[in-house]
Amino acid sequence: MAPPPVLLMLAVVIASALVQSASLDGTIFAVTVSSQVRGGKQETLCAHIDGPTKPVKLTITLEMGPSKTTILEQAVDKDFYRCLNFQVPTVHHRTVASINVTIVGEGVSMSKKTKILIERPAFIHIIQTDKPIYKPGQKVQFRIVSMDSNFIPVARLYKVVELQDPNSNRIAQWLDRNLVSGILDIAHPMIPEAVQGSYVITATTDQGEKIFHSFDIKEYVLPKYEVKVELPNVISILDKEAMLKICGKYTYGKPVVGSVKAVFCKIAPQMFWFSRTKEKDICKTYELTTDKAGCATQTVNLAVFQLNRSMNDVSFELNAELEEYGTGVILTGTGRTSFSAIVRTVTFEDVPEAYMPGILFEGKVKVIGPDNKAVTNEAVYVSAGNSQAVKLTTGTNGKASFSFDTALWKDNVNLKARSRKTEVNEPYVRGVRRPEYRAAYHNVIAFYSKSSSFLKLMQVNGKLACDKDATVRAQYIIQGTELKNDQEILQIFYMVMSRGGIVQHGSLPVAVQPKIVNKGELSVPLRQVTNLAPFAQVVVYTVMPKGELVADSMDFPISLCLNNKVSLRFSSLQELPAENTTLTLQAHPGSMCSVRAIDQSVLLLQKEQELTVDSVYSRLPVQKLSGYSYELADAEPNPCKFLPVPWPGIRPFDSRPSTFQRTIRRMTSTTFLKESGSKL
Repeated sequence: MAPPPVLLMLAVVIASALVQSASLDGTIFAVTVSSQVRGGKQETLCAHIDGPTKPVKLTITLEMGPSKTTILEQAVDKDFYRCLNFQVPTVHHRTVASINVTIVGEGVSMSKKTKILIERPAFIHIIQTDKPIYKPGQKVQFRIVSMDSNFIPVARLYKVVELQDPNSNRIAQWLDRNLVSGILDIAHPMIPEAVQGSYVITATTDQGEKIFHSFDIKEYVLPKYEVKVELPNVISILDKEAMLKICGKYTYGKPVVGSVKAVFCKIAPQMFWFSRTKEKDICKTYELTTDKAGCATQTVNLAVFQLNRSMNDVSFELNAELEEYGTGVILTGTGRTSFSAIVRTVTFEDVPEAYMPGILFEGKVKVIGPDNKAVTNEAVYVSAGNSQAVKLTTGTNGKASFSFDTALWKDNVNLKARSRKTEVNEPYVRGVRRPEYRAAYHNVIAFYSKSSSFLKLMQVNGKLACDKDATVRAQYIIQGTELKNDQEILQIFYMVMSRGGIVQHGSLPVAVQPKIVNKGELSVPLRQVTNLAPFAQVVVYTVMPKGELVADSMDFPISLCLNNKVSLRFSSLQELPAENTTLTLQAHPGSMCSVRAIDQSVLLLQKEQELTVDSVYSRLPVQKLSGYSYELADAEPNPCKFLPVPWPGIRPFDSRPSTFQRTIRRMTSTTFLKESGSKL
C-alpha cells in the first residue's frame, strides 16, 4: 500500500488593531511562513506592517518546548515589508513548534501564534544494480547515491549495508562506508550454490534512514529473440474490426522469419454466483506467416464476438506461437485488452470551486475515448446555467479552454460539458448494451468578499517551460471605497512555493484611486523555473486598509528537466561482434558520472525501471503543498485578542472583537489559501 501523501500548508498570520487606543489605531500586521519545515535548514519568513501611526516594536519568535529563538526584532514607524531566512533547529523526530508574533506599542500590545511542524531532513536515496537478474556465481555490483531536494549530492555515512538471501539470512555486510564524491560503489561475488530467488540490499545511514533494493538470482538461458503481441488499447462497442499484430525480433534487432499460430478470444467474466446467465468464451484461430519485417497481421471481424451483448468486465486475449524457420525454435507471446461501451467521457479540469463576480471564469474540458486517451479535434459543448452551450474543439492533448463572463452570475452556477450537442435517449432492450457518452457536471459557488474586491490568478496553457524564466498573470478588482482617502498605491504581495517551501517572494505596487472601482492586471515573475519543478505554487494577496484579506492561489505545472545536462552516445548505431566502438559522455565540468552497460536479452527476461527524469522527481520528499494536518490546527477562539501592558495609570482596553475578527468568519480567501496548502 502506498504511503499517504505528505500534507503541508503555509501559515499566514494576520491581525488588525482597531481599538480605542490611539497608539495602535488601524495597524495591521501579517506574517507568512511555511507550516512544515525541515530541521537544520534555512527557511523563509515574510513580515509586513501597514498603517502604524506611532512607533511599534515587532518581535517574531520560534518556540519549541521550553526553548525560544528570536527570528526578528524590529522597531517600525512606517509601512514595513521584509522577508528573511531563519535557521530551523535540528530535531530527531517530528516536532510541533509555533511562530509567535507580537507588536508592542505605547501601553498596548497585540499577539498571534500559529503552529508549524518541524520534520527531520529528508533526502533522496537511490540504489541501482548493474542488472536486475543474475546467475549463481556471478558478481553483483551496485551503487548508492544520496541527494538533497535540489538534486545536489550530499555526503552520507552508511553505518550498515547488508545483503540478505531469500530466506532473510544476512550473507554480506559493509560497515561505515562514506559517500563523499556522490556515488558509492559496492560489489559482492555470489557463490555457485547461491539460493535462487529474490535478494534484498538494505542500506542504513547514520541518521537512521533505510533504503531497500531487490534483485533476483536464478538459472536462465538468454532468449535468441522475443515475440511481441500488439492489440488495440481497448475494443469499443462501436468497433467493427480489430487489427492484430505479432512480431518476432532477435535481441540485436533483426526480424525473425517463421510461422505464427494466433488464438484470439473474448474472455467472459467469472461470475460463479450468477452462472445461469454467464457468458461463454468465444475464440478464433488464425495461421499466419511473418513478413520481411518479422511481423504478421490479421484483421478480425468483431461481429462474431457480439459486442452489444458483452458485460463491462469482458476482456480480449491473444495467444501467439512463433516458430522460427530452419531451427524449429518456438517462442510465445501474449497480449490482453479490455472492452468498453463508453465511447466518450468528458471531464472538467482546472476549474475553480468558486467564481469572482466581474472576473472571467476560466477552466478546461478534456475528452477521452474508450481507451482513456485524449481525443483530438473533437467537438465539445459547454454551458453555464441556462445559457446556450458554447461549442469548443479539443487540441492535441484532448483539452479545450473556456471562459465565461461572470458579471451577471448570481449564487450557485451549474456547468455542464458534453460531447454531443443534444442528448439521445435510446429505448431500453433487455440484455443489449448501448454506447455511452458521459457528460461532466460542476457546481461553482460565488466567492464572497465583504468589499467585493478580488484577486484572480489566470491559467496558462500546458506546462511552463523549464529552461527559461516565466510570468503568470493576475487580474484584480479593488473597490476604491475601501481604500484610504489619499491612497494612491496598493501593494500586492506574492509568494512562490516549491517542494514545500517559500522560494520566491516580493510585492507589486498597483496604482489605485479612492471612490472608483479599480480594475487591472499584473504579472508575477517566476525566476529559475527549473528549480521550481514539478510545480510552482503561486499565492497573491493583499490586506485592505480595514483588515480584509484578498487572495488567490494556483498551481502551475512545470516541464521536468535537470540543471546538469548529460548526453551519452555511441560512435555508430550498429557494430559487428568483437568490433571496437566508442562511447562519448558529456556533462558539466566536474560531474561525477555513473555508466552501466547491460545485455538487451537480460531485459527481455526481466524488466527493470530505468532511472529517468520523471522517476527522480517522483522521489522528492515533497512535490507540492496540499492542506495541513490536524495537529497544526490553531484552535484559538479569539485570534486577535489584545493584551494590555500593565503600565501605571493606564486602564484596561476594550476587549470587544476587532473588525478583522468579525470578518474572518465569512472570508473565503482563506479557503483558497488552504487549498494551496495554506492556512490563515
